[in-house]
Amino acid sequence: MDARSRATASRPYDQPRPRAGAAARPSASRGRSRYDTQPRYASQPRGRGSARGRRSGGNLLAGGMAVLASGITGGTRSSGLNRRQSAPSGARNVIVGIVAVAVVAIIGVLLWSNRKVDITLNGEAMSIRVGSTCEEVIRTAELSPKAGNLVSVSGKRLQEGAGYAYTAKLGGNELSEDDAKNYRVSPGDSLDISDGGDRMEDYDVQVMTEEPQLEMGGDAWGNLSYVSQWPKAGQYEMRTGKQSGETARGDTIEETQNAVVTIHQISPDDDSKKLVALTFDDGPAETYTEKYLEILDKYGIHATFFNLGQNVEEYPELAKEICDRGSEVMSHTYQHQQLSQLDASALQQEFSSTFSTIESTTGVKTTGFRPPYGDFTEKAWLNSGGLASVSVLWNQDSLDWKRPGVDAIVENSTKNVTSGSIILMHDGGGNRDQDVEALPKIIEKLQAEGYEFVTVTELMKSDSSIPADVAAGDATMPDGCVWPTQIKSDDSSSDDSGSDSSSGSGSDS
Repeated sequence: MDARSRATASRPYDQPRPRAGAAARPSASRGRSRYDTQPRYASQPRGRGSARGRRSGGNLLAGGMAVLASGITGGTRSSGLNRRQSAPSGARNVIVGIVAVAVVAIIGVLLWSNRKVDITLNGEAMSIRVGSTCEEVIRTAELSPKAGNLVSVSGKRLQEGAGYAYTAKLGGNELSEDDAKNYRVSPGDSLDISDGGDRMEDYDVQVMTEEPQLEMGGDAWGNLSYVSQWPKAGQYEMRTGKQSGETARGDTIEETQNAVVTIHQISPDDDSKKLVALTFDDGPAETYTEKYLEILDKYGIHATFFNLGQNVEEYPELAKEICDRGSEVMSHTYQHQQLSQLDASALQQEFSSTFSTIESTTGVKTTGFRPPYGDFTEKAWLNSGGLASVSVLWNQDSLDWKRPGVDAIVENSTKNVTSGSIILMHDGGGNRDQDVEALPKIIEKLQAEGYEFVTVTELMKSDSSIPADVAAGDATMPDGCVWPTQIKSDDSSSDDSGSDSSSGSGSDS
């Protein structure tokens, strides 16, 4: 039997004959065995990753990352049936890698957050766990601060040891209770911990208004007194303790601003100039005002006329002429009453009527005045209601009201004059013939000594220590201010005598 016959004889009759040129198919069992076996290259990435992990010196973080990479790579490079079969192994590798990284990260965080840092505690160097609270610092350093007490709104002790547990200062600055609770130690901190302070009881609050008071200050004497600070009412807390029932003043909400009247001797800033002011009281007068103005014009100078309100009403054209010719008008009150003897209502009427009469007649606004007899006490300032800004007295009293003679008037007006001096003469109130004759001699003598004659407002403006609104002669109490009804010093509140500066002799008539 030839080979072809033997092959045919050995093949079962029910199997088809192989086609010419076709390769014999492998059996099903052989095919499954072959494709179920994982290719060698599929395991190589994991092997290489492990080798790198070992070469890194056993670093756990690097090993975890390698396992994570291996699982991802192995799952990616498989295909077909092999990909489906290798997926569970790759996922396990990913999970292992993530867990390893997380463990390493947690350990690192714990080590970092529990490290010790150097600080200064109560002046001494110390190492302490970073981020420690004040309480932890106290325990670690074995400090024993003594707690303060619980006190009433007036400061009486209610309960011992129920106050603040400790006092903490960071860099020398005391921490509030909330800041102390939130504090965490940082490198280089300078921390001081000492005994705790007292804690105030809980309380109810009522907002109270505090009225300003009047106070006087400045020089021991001077030719001016003026309002250097306008008054404002303040507000403060009135506390009522919930445990003690006591009441006590608490925090200030808005500062109270007292009215301050300053006594001052005018002192011009420029030492190279010698300034002096001529002043005339009791006008305007039909007989003398025009004569004075003619003399002033002749010498090219100006003066200040302290006019009575009733005389301004009687001779309005003279009052206006004074201003038109360069001199100035201020108040001598309405009818020459002694102001310290008037109540508040009457005194304020003297001011308001004269100021308004001068303004309506001359067009000039003024709040400056000269008190009759030089008498304007602290009590009078209190009664003024804030209507006036500056009281003008004098340094040189001519004593012309005594009619001592022309030479005496000249001597009294010029003797011991200094820069900033004010000379007192009269325009009305009696016979002023001697004044008219003396005035040119006074002017010539002082001009020969180098003096320059100026008005009172010009003289005040030469002294920068005087507020500008006061020096202008027309300052008024600002909106929102309230004039006081009490004097600050109880000792001076009953003092109704004397002038507001020692320069006023009380001889003004």
